[in-house]
Formats: sequence, C-alpha cells, structure tokens
Amino acid sequence: MGTRNLDEDHILAALLDSDEEPPYADTDSEVEDHESEDDIHSDEEEDFVDEVREEEAATSFETDPMGEESSDQGTPSTASRRIITPSRRTIRGKNKHCWSTSKSSRRGRVSAQNIVRSQRGPKRMCRNIYDPVLCFNIFFTDEIISEIVRWTNAEISLKRRETMTSATFKDTSEDEIRALIGILVMTAKRKDNHMSTDKLFDRSSSTLYVSVMSRDRFDFLIRCLRMDDKNVRPVLRVNDVFTPVRKIWDMFINQCTINYNPGAHVTIDEQLLGFRGRCPFRMYIPNKPSKYGLKLVMMCDIGTKYMINAMPYLGKGTQTNGLPLGEYYVKELTKPIHGSNRNVTCDNWFTSIPLAKSLLQEPYKLTLVGTIRSNKREIPEEMKNSRSRPVGTSMFCFDGPLTLVSYKPKPAKMVYLLSSCNEDASINEPTGKPEMIIYYNQTKGGVDTLDQMCSTMSSSRKTNRWPMAIFYGMLNIACINAYVIYTHNVATKGEKALNRKKFMENLSTALTSPFMRKRLDAPTLKRYLRDTITNNLLQMSAQEPTEEDTIEPVAKKRGYCKYCPSKIKRKANAMCKKCKAVICRQHNVDMCINCFD
Repeated sequence: MGTRNLDEDHILAALLDSDEEPPYADTDSEVEDHESEDDIHSDEEEDFVDEVREEEAATSFETDPMGEESSDQGTPSTASRRIITPSRRTIRGKNKHCWSTSKSSRRGRVSAQNIVRSQRGPKRMCRNIYDPVLCFNIFFTDEIISEIVRWTNAEISLKRRETMTSATFKDTSEDEIRALIGILVMTAKRKDNHMSTDKLFDRSSSTLYVSVMSRDRFDFLIRCLRMDDKNVRPVLRVNDVFTPVRKIWDMFINQCTINYNPGAHVTIDEQLLGFRGRCPFRMYIPNKPSKYGLKLVMMCDIGTKYMINAMPYLGKGTQTNGLPLGEYYVKELTKPIHGSNRNVTCDNWFTSIPLAKSLLQEPYKLTLVGTIRSNKREIPEEMKNSRSRPVGTSMFCFDGPLTLVSYKPKPAKMVYLLSSCNEDASINEPTGKPEMIIYYNQTKGGVDTLDQMCSTMSSSRKTNRWPMAIFYGMLNIACINAYVIYTHNVATKGEKALNRKKFMENLSTALTSPFMRKRLDAPTLKRYLRDTITNNLLQMSAQEPTEEDTIEPVAKKRGYCKYCPSKIKRKANAMCKKCKAVICRQHNVDMCINCFD
C-alpha cells in the first residue's frame, strides 16, 4: 500500500497476551448475503467450475504483452506475468463509467492523502491515568451512572408494593449500581455470565458475589434497570425507536470519541449483539455466531482495536438524507476523523465508487479500501470472470486516484477490490496476490477482533429486553477501551501492564469494595455474611510482603518452622520480627502496615 504500513505496538501485544482464541472468520453484513465476506465473491454469470490444468494456465499468460517469451535477459518476472492488461486503453462499465487500463508513470512527492499527521494514543487528561477503575470511569461516567440510578429508582417505585418492606426492594444508589457493574465484570472474567443466579450466588461454590449483594437484590435490580423516562417514551419513540437507551448511548459514544486519537488505519464493520427477544430492528445474519441480534455498525482502530465510534442499525427505514445506507454509515462514523487523511477499510456492504470519490473531497479527506460487489454497474465486463482467464491472475483499471482490481483465486470465483490511495498495479511476489488485497487482509479485522474479545470475556446475560442487551454491549466495549488506555499509559511509563484477566479482576474489586464496606455498617447484617464480607475484603486488600512487613529473610541459616508438626520438618529461612521464631510460608500471615503497627 505504498506509504501506508501497519505499525505493531505494545498495546496490540498486551491485548493478545490474554488467553483468547484467534478471531473467527469474517461474515457478511446483509441478511440476504450468504457468502463469505473474505475477499471471495461468486459471479452470477459463471456457474460452472473450470478445471484449469497447469499447461493451460502457463500458455494463457500470453494475453499479457509483458509475458511474451524472450531471451533469458528479458524474461518477465512472475508478478508481471500474473497481470492481464486489456488491449484497449479505456474500458467502460454498464453505466458508462470510464476506466483507464494503464497508470501514469509520473512520480513525484507522496500524495497528500497518504500523509497522516497524528499519533495514536489517549488524549487530554487520559494520558496520566494508570488505575483500571479510573480508566473505566472515563466511559461509564458519573453522569451516566446518575442517569441510570434516577430512572431505575423510578421503576422501583412503580413495582414496589406496600408489602415489600425488606431491603431487597429499597431504592438504589450510585455505589450499588457500580457494585452491580462490578459483579457483571467479574462474571465476564470468570466466564460465569451464562450461569443462573441460583448457581451464581451459591455459597458452596463462591462467596464473592454473595458478599456484594444478595441474589434477590441482584435479580430485582436487573429487572428494574432503566435508562430513560417511561412517561415520555411513547412520544419520542415515534421518531426514534432507539429512545430507551438513546441518551445513555450518546453519552457513552461521546466519551469513546473524545478521549482517544486513532492511528492512520481504521476499520468499519458490524457487530451483532446476540438477542432473540422482541425488537423492531432485530436482525438475522446466518453467518454470525449468534445469528439473531442487534446490529451495531462501528469504527475501530486497527492497531489497538479501540472502538472509536458506533451507531445502531435501526433497519432499512433509517433516515439517511437521501444517501445509500452504506455510504451514510461511513460518513457518519468517520466524523471524528474528517480531514485527517486516514484510511478506512470496509467490506462490500459499504464500498462504492461514488463513496470513494466523495471521501477524497472536503470536508472528509479520507481514503477508502474495500471489497466491492460484482453487481456494481461501474465494473467493466472485461474484468468479470471468464473461462479463458487463468487462476491467480489480476486485472487493474484506474480512474485518477481510484484503482479497481479483479483477482481470480479459483476457477469460478472472483474478488473485486477498490482503493482510493492512488495505487499502482503491483503484485506481491511470494503470494501472487495484488498488494491491495494484502493490505485489505491486514486491516479488515479491527471490528472482528473487538467482537471476538467481547465474546471471550462477556458480561452479557440472558434477557428479554433489548435495552439490556445494548447495556451489556456497552459494558463489554467499555472494558476493552479502558484496557487499551491502561496498557498504553503503563507502557509509556516503561512498566509491564497487567494481562486482561488481572485487569478485569482489579476493576471488579475496585467497583465492588466501596459498597461491600457500606454493607458492614448495617446493624441487621447476619454474622456469617459479616464474616464473609470481611474475609473477602481482606483478600482483596492483601499485599505482597516487603522488608517492612511481619517477616524478614535470614540468609545465614535455615531452620525448622515453629508451627509445623515434627513429622513434616519443614525448613524455612523467614523469621518473625517479634518473637524471632522461624516460620514457613504456610504459617505466614500477610498484614498491611497499619494493622502491623
């Protein structure tokens, strides 16, 4: 791709450090598309399968003028013989769009659309945040939490009856909502999100969830969680079906946009949030793992998989101001990076020749690389699949800064790729594929990797309300974005970042600990719960022993532990500071400095 090279940095390495499986294969974004989104598209006019032999493929390369036989000194390279050049200088599509079959050989300075004057990383005050919970609070701000508390209490007052006098049905608070989020984060880390609440809050398996809140309280809060005013919802829903979560969604997306500066390469694709309940814009995409769900069209940074901007797909009735649906989403999602000369990679649901030309102009100033559907009227017939064309060959055509390539990977398949980066007709020597396809394959997986990371550690629970499915999706994205900012800031200091599992565990601890301490102040709290909460808080606040702690190493001579039975005869080189008795690790008790004093 000329001047556009992917930069592998420490943030991507930290993201891939967790125990996650590789991203699943790409899938189509339209319901009616049942083919793979990955570079291959069937040609409707060619249903046969051509058995091309080695001899026929070798002789058919003669269609390229550069591939004629000559002396050893003038023998063309393998890459040049893979390019088929039409005999005419210009070819036209069905709508008379004119393409040139040769690229101007004039070379000068690097094109302005390939120069990106920005550096990837957090912006503003986010550059100096190193605590997981502070990174998370960037996205789930106090304003968002207070909005949730306000309308959740309104729903609780409607459902609460006179007989419901226990603490299970009382109004909630900001600390409790953050503790609820902390429980969801811990279920994502432990992969307990699909467990029923009976198993989740079973004291025989784990006491962590019980220490935060009771099972009945957890169920009641999840059932009453609301993000908008139900009284005005019917009026607003006429113009916007996304009204139940619109305000929270806009605040969340605004935080994602203003707090991070993406790199030179971004991806636009869709994420499907699994949901099988009633929803006016629920979709069916058979190639996705969940098949049924809510479609979010989003833009992610290639290097770090940070989600920059996202919009819900509300059906074909979306108000696009006269633009095609794919073009509308690309222009709306790229608003945060307009005028920055960045490159956008997308699939054939978005890509079109008018969109590529429009993005080069003001105020967009963006380049586009993406697969394009074979039924586009701008594609000339000469580039379509033909029986005589050898497998592994490419055909290029040009229209100013636009480059269109058709590559034949199989006898009955053809892939079409469009680029507005002022590309040449270049072939990758090891693979035999065009460089445009190599670049596309390297940059197309930003959203898919984010989706895979969300599914690996997901806080989503089974629900019949689609606003809750959106809320769980926001929570998953916030955890990933917070981890990206955390790893970037920690690596900038030259320190080693936590892996993702430890990050999620620390985040859950920080969200639940304040509410757990408040529970201890309740005079009616049962004794076993008080002991359980106290033990969990001590485990959460436990620190590694240092020179100022209760033990200190003695390197002169090892001795037998004072508390181990004589049959074991366990030796140790640690000694109690008070009584100077030798103690092993089993009988060592960690204490903080304040308690030790």
